[in-house]
Amino acid sequence: MQPKFQTEHEGTAGIDLTTPPFALAAPDPAELLQPSVARGISGSTVGILDLLFLSVTLIYFALYASGNVNSDNMLAMLSLRITIGHFIVLALCWVAWRLFYSYCGLYTWQHVQSAKGVLGRVLLAAGLSSLVGGQVIAILWHNGHPFRFTLYFWTVAACSTLMGRAALGAFHTYVRPRLRPRRNAVIVGSGSRGAAVRDELRTHPDWDYNFLGFVDSSARDVPGTEGFLGRINDLEGILMRQVVDEVVIAVPAKTQYATIERVISICERVGVQVQYWEELFETSERTHWHREKHNHRRIVLKMVQDDYRQRIKRAIDISGALFGLILCAPLFAVVAILIKSTSKGPVLFKQERYGLGKRTFRIYKFRTMVENAEAAQAMLEHMNENTGPVFKIFKDPRITKVGAFLRKTSIDELPQLINVLKGEMSLVGPRPLNTRDVSRFSEAWLMRRFSVKPGLTCLWQISGRSNVSFDRWIALDLQYIDHWSLLIDLKILALTFPAVFKGTGAA
Repeated sequence: MQPKFQTEHEGTAGIDLTTPPFALAAPDPAELLQPSVARGISGSTVGILDLLFLSVTLIYFALYASGNVNSDNMLAMLSLRITIGHFIVLALCWVAWRLFYSYCGLYTWQHVQSAKGVLGRVLLAAGLSSLVGGQVIAILWHNGHPFRFTLYFWTVAACSTLMGRAALGAFHTYVRPRLRPRRNAVIVGSGSRGAAVRDELRTHPDWDYNFLGFVDSSARDVPGTEGFLGRINDLEGILMRQVVDEVVIAVPAKTQYATIERVISICERVGVQVQYWEELFETSERTHWHREKHNHRRIVLKMVQDDYRQRIKRAIDISGALFGLILCAPLFAVVAILIKSTSKGPVLFKQERYGLGKRTFRIYKFRTMVENAEAAQAMLEHMNENTGPVFKIFKDPRITKVGAFLRKTSIDELPQLINVLKGEMSLVGPRPLNTRDVSRFSEAWLMRRFSVKPGLTCLWQISGRSNVSFDRWIALDLQYIDHWSLLIDLKILALTFPAVFKGTGAA
């Protein structure tokens, strides 16, 4: 259980949420020179850029001192001998330069308030760094003009550092906002407070927030807060019916503590990420809370684990899907011939399925049924043998002879590697459900399975497939979501192959 934190931190009880910290006006040119966290530029990124420019400056003047740079033959630069000693010297320079730039406060954006401040700090840091660079050139390349090279180094290092920071700032100001992925959000709380939160998040450096509307205990006729979706009692239904990636709470904790706890409880049940300001509330064990990296006053409750392991998982998905598609290409050709020669209709079956965040996508499978199978399902509803909202007939009359074999061996699922490659699915995750089944979900907690990408295989796949009841199926999905790890993914992948070969529960 997460610890329960105080509802009002010292010095923050009077936080004014009506004044967004991110101005919507054109940025001050001085801001482009700041390694601003608010603009999404981390100190580590700026530090790497600074070391890169300093290294290039050192190498250039080292070549110049050795006589390998002249106006007649620039390609002669490549003739500089590279030794282990050179690498050691460069590494020691990196350490010294990093200390100088850190000492001058160039990686703490709060200390840089204006262009004048940036200029002075860069000149000082570059000057200290040039003392090292100039001496290294004079000593290693036996050049008798250390002062001259120190002055050259200082000039080039200062100019390149300023230009690099300006270019990085311009990129994060003008280019990166256009590349942000969209995120649908609902704001709990209206009025001037809700409008202020909406305006602040519209300038978020990582996400392009699309606000669906406001939810509040009552509608408030305040300019800028149009889009009233309903009351707090309606929130659960809104999250079930609409594609919502995040709920942002914008109500005061002092007067609406119970309301905030209720909203968080609903979001946990449905599996939707929730964000709120400074105050922390008691949450369940499965919730992962973080401080928003661009504004530490905001707390983000993630319903699933979201860290570097997700990037590793995506890398495994891409490499596995590519390998599988290449390896299975001859099999795909054989299956296509068999399907086309034994029944009418296309080789591939495409159907709308629900994926991450209840967004629909088109899934690919080898066709295993007759051509008009979906149209005929309405007449077979009374034959459904599965409990819950999912439709399943164990001896479905619509399945072709070739289709029965493909289903038993799960070969019909292999085209979903295309969906994995496109990022709509993962190799491991809850199986994607069609729109018919999801439309019959009547309980909010069932929606939590959409908080992760659907997968090609899952715990259900290795636990009996169609022999597993719907309740057990959902329980396995939620168990996977709550306890996910890369090791669990690898175990499920390893156990999928024997489960498929046995054909247990295939239908």
